[in-house]
Amino acid sequence: MTKLNKGASILGTNDEGGQIMYVERREKFSFKSFFLTLLLVLLFIFLMLWLFPTKSYVNNKLEGNDTIYDLNRLSVLYDEIFANNVSRMKDAAIGYFTNERMPKVVGESKKLTLQEMYDLHLVLKMKDKDGKPCSTTKSYVEMTKYTEEYRLKVNLSCGKQEDYIIVYLGCYNYCPGGICEKRISTPSKTTAVEEKKQEKKHYCEVVNGKYYDKNGKVVSKAEYDKSCSTKSEPVKYYCKVVNGKYYDKNGKEVNKVEYDKSCTVPVTKKYLYEYKLIVDDTTTCPNWSNWQKEYVKATDLVKVETKKVNELVGYRTVEVPVTKTETVKKQVTEKYISKYVTELVLTGTKQIKTGTTKQTVTEKVQVGTVSVATGKIGKGPIVPKSTSSVRYKIISSSTLDNCSYCENQTIYTWEEYRIEPVYDVVTKTIEVPVYKTINIYESREVPIYDFRVVEKEEKVTKTVMETKKVADYQDVTYYRYKSCIVNKGYTDIKWSESNINSTLIGKGYKLTGNKKEA
Repeated sequence: MTKLNKGASILGTNDEGGQIMYVERREKFSFKSFFLTLLLVLLFIFLMLWLFPTKSYVNNKLEGNDTIYDLNRLSVLYDEIFANNVSRMKDAAIGYFTNERMPKVVGESKKLTLQEMYDLHLVLKMKDKDGKPCSTTKSYVEMTKYTEEYRLKVNLSCGKQEDYIIVYLGCYNYCPGGICEKRISTPSKTTAVEEKKQEKKHYCEVVNGKYYDKNGKVVSKAEYDKSCSTKSEPVKYYCKVVNGKYYDKNGKEVNKVEYDKSCTVPVTKKYLYEYKLIVDDTTTCPNWSNWQKEYVKATDLVKVETKKVNELVGYRTVEVPVTKTETVKKQVTEKYISKYVTELVLTGTKQIKTGTTKQTVTEKVQVGTVSVATGKIGKGPIVPKSTSSVRYKIISSSTLDNCSYCENQTIYTWEEYRIEPVYDVVTKTIEVPVYKTINIYESREVPIYDFRVVEKEEKVTKTVMETKKVADYQDVTYYRYKSCIVNKGYTDIKWSESNINSTLIGKGYKLTGNKKEA
């Protein structure tokens, strides 16, 4: 094989005898192709960055005020409103179900709808996220008695949103006194088993038209007869005395002492509360009598009013001065216009503009505002709304949680600030006009005066004394009276089963603090 140099060519022959020319050429390195390729790669990277968002862009969207974030935050706010309403119902129910209102028998429940809570003034009106009232029938609280504690169910229905919570109450070692809320959020195993037992507390019994078999399950009558027949295994009894035998709450046969200990429900004493109405003495007075001149003396029960009336009592003769007028003639010197002359008279001045001049002036411009503490501190359940001139800043807040008969509420402490404008002085040059004062003259007819003697009539007034009769008036005292009657007061005592009897309180009765067993 012959070696070719750069740019050499070979001329050969093919199988058919034709000639073939082979050309071998070494290409040079092209900078133009390299830069063109690099430009295409950079353009591709730029398009990728433009089409796909970066991590910082996504974070900014999540942390900003975008629509999705606003919807999530709004959803959290709606959930807080619903949860606050449930908490208000729970606190009101715990305050309402005192010892005398608690269910007494194991398994017994007492229910209070939201409408009944409104009627008892336990809670204020509740509204959902749209401002519409919550259901007063579907929303309720229900207290159920178990062996060692109570279960409180709080169910709230507002629009399309409905949910409930379960709270357990009892006399625990951490209670400050009486019954308080259990600190765990879920029921214990013992309570869960007890709930299951409460649901199956009927064994081989017919209750409210329902048949319960030996396992406590609701069945048909045929299944009940089959399960509870004496031919099958012995029937269990719970807290019953059958044929002289005592059965405890677990269905076990025991003696009478153990039966009483297991099955006797403590009897809660009922009390009557004393209300007292004190009516003070009252005084009733009729209408006033007619006015009379006869004297009436005022006493504690006789009210008297007087008035003075200026009345005519007669006539008397007196001398009175009378003014008379006479007409007399007399010569007088008078001033008169003898002729007129034309003169220029100065009537005033006026300002005319002669040019302008530049003048430097200062102008006060508002550049912002500043908050100045007024030193006023406020406190209450509602913080005043800030305005353009006054701003209120919350310093602290506290919650009232020791009130027995009122709803929990937050008390805020705030400080008042006065919003004052801040000004800056700006210097600028303006053009002002220059004026000149000139006199204004007017051509007028000016009178020339002279004096002359003329005869004139003149009225002269003089006073003379004349005799005449005049009316004589004097002040006369008139009296009117009314006799009053004293109505003696009294004290009325009433007893009620409730220590918050709104009917008696509305009539003016007040609790005395005394109570007695019903």
